[in-house]
This record gives sequence, C-alpha cells and structure tokens, in this order.
Amino acid sequence: MKITIFLLISLLLSSCMDSKKSTQTQTKIDLEKVTSIYIKKSRDGADSVRLNDKETELFVSEWNNAKSEGVKKMGVSFWFSINLQNDSIRRFRTNGNLIKEKQDWAYSISDSNLFSTFWKLPYLFDKPENYNPITFIKAISSTSQDEKSRAIVWITMNDEFPIDWIKEEHVDYLISILDSKEICKCFVNPLSSYLPFNDFAEKGGYARIFLQAYKENRKVELGLHSCPKVDEKMNATLRKWWKERGSR
Repeated sequence: MKITIFLLISLLLSSCMDSKKSTQTQTKIDLEKVTSIYIKKSRDGADSVRLNDKETELFVSEWNNAKSEGVKKMGVSFWFSINLQNDSIRRFRTNGNLIKEKQDWAYSISDSNLFSTFWKLPYLFDKPENYNPITFIKAISSTSQDEKSRAIVWITMNDEFPIDWIKEEHVDYLISILDSKEICKCFVNPLSSYLPFNDFAEKGGYARIFLQAYKENRKVELGLHSCPKVDEKMNATLRKWWKERGSR
C-alpha cells in the first residue's frame, strides 16, 4: 500500500515538473514572409491598428524568443493577425506578457506592457511613415482584382511622405517593377471627396512616381487621389538615368 501511494505521489510530482515542457512545437515567424500585422481589442471588432515596420520586427522577435509556460487559462486583451506572403494568416491572443497561438498553450515574452503599446488610435487613417517603398507596394498589391473583375478597393492614407522616405537601397527593386501592370489599389487621401470606384492602379505606376521623386530629391506627392499607370516613355528615361548614375 505504501509503495502504491509513493508511486502515485512520484507521478504527480513528475507531472508538475513537466507541465512547462511543450507538447506542441512553437512555429517561428519568418520576418521576410510577413506582409502585415494587425492588432485588435476583440476578435470580431471593427477597429484595428497596423503595426509599423519597427513594431512588426519587435513582435516577431519577441514571439520567436518567447518562453514556454505550459497550459494556462487567461482572458484575452488583444488579438493579433499576422498576414504572410502566401496569403495565409496566423492569429495570436495575448494578455500581459502571455501569448497564445494554438489552444491553451501559453508562452511569455520579456515585456508585459509591450502588446498594449501597439494599441493606439491617435489617427484614424494610415501614414506613409508606417511603410517604406517596398512594404507600401506590398500593401497596395494585396488584392485579388483583375482587369475583367475590378474590386472596389483603395488604400486611405495621408499624403505626408517624409523627404527621405525613398533610399538608394530601394531603387533597384523599384526599377525592377517599373513595367509591372499588376493591378493594385488606388491611393485616396482622407481629405478627398472622390473615390475611384471604377478605376485601378498599376504596380509600375507607383514605382515610377517614387523613382521620379528620388531622382529629383523631393517628397513623394500623390495628392488627393491617385491611380497611377505604367508610363513606358518615362520608364525608359528613369532606366537611362539610373544606368548612367551607376556608371559614374
């Protein structure tokens, strides 16, 4: 009898000691494959905030280095949606420094206040400073519309682009997509009274506008609304300029 009780106690202690050993594998996030991360206060809530590039990098780093805490019950303070390049979505729930992706297995991060700092609605519309030229192109390209069936989509954002928004490291990518006629979202300033219901933009059109601004050392200006298209004549001029600059 004593032996049986001893064995039961040993099993219980062993179970407690192993409670934090994950029974499921934590799937790391590849930052290069992330197109956007959004935070919400409730799973089905209408209000959401898109994390900027620095916040996105921080979230990914914290998750990838999170410590396994075992099965834990918790309320949910924030919901995160991670959109990936293959159109898949990963969803996380957080509370304080705890974060869960699947079922009730929890992980902990280093800062219990980090997730709450991502939740901010000081400005209703998106800002260019939350992107760089490459991530902007990815954001306006995330639509399934085509020439035969154009969805009514646009990106609403103020037109206050930083003067140094386009950097030399972005130019080769922009040059490579100059001729792209892939249909994407138009740009609409919150102050615009016009919405481009029957129009669309082309990826190469945005690349041209960004390169022209960089070439002329001025800010990007998209105005109240813009649905830029590919301009073959201007593209040839920009390619010649970049080639000549590289040969100096």
